[in-house]
Amino acid sequence: MKFLIVFAVLLLFPLPAFAYLDPASGSAIISALISACVGIGLIIKSYWYKLKALFGKKAEE
Repeated sequence: MKFLIVFAVLLLFPLPAFAYLDPASGSAIISALISACVGIGLIIKSYWYKLKALFGKKAEE
C-alpha cells in the first residue's frame, strides 16, 4: 500500500524530462504498439485453436 501512495504522489508531481520527441519517434512508438497488438492477437489465436482441438469433437473413423 505504501508503494501505491508513493507512486500516486510521483504521478501527481512530475519532474521535467528535458527530452525531445520528434515525429519519427512518435511513429516508431505507434508502430511498436501496433506490432505488439498483432503479436498478442496471433498468440491468442494460436492457443485458441490448440484448446479448441483439445476440447473439440473428435472425428470418428
